[in-house]
Amino acid sequence: KPTIVATLVSDDLLAAIGKLTAEYGRIGNNLNQIARYFNQGGILSSEMRNEIRKSLRDIYEMKYKVMKMAGDFRGSN
Repeated sequence: KPTIVATLVSDDLLAAIGKLTAEYGRIGNNLNQIARYFNQGGILSSEMRNEIRKSLRDIYEMKYKVMKMAGDFRGSN
């Protein structure tokens, strides 16, 4: 389990974390809507499949952004 030790908190870091948190919230909302659709008997369409792929891609992109931010914050890449 990686540990991040914060020794300095800057306005830029807090703003970046806030932005990522908001993006996670939007993706979570999209995934909840997709799950609700399927739980109500919705048919998987190509449009829905593309939306699922896009949401998963967004999650992975944010994961790498967070990992990079953590590396930059600790002084490594």
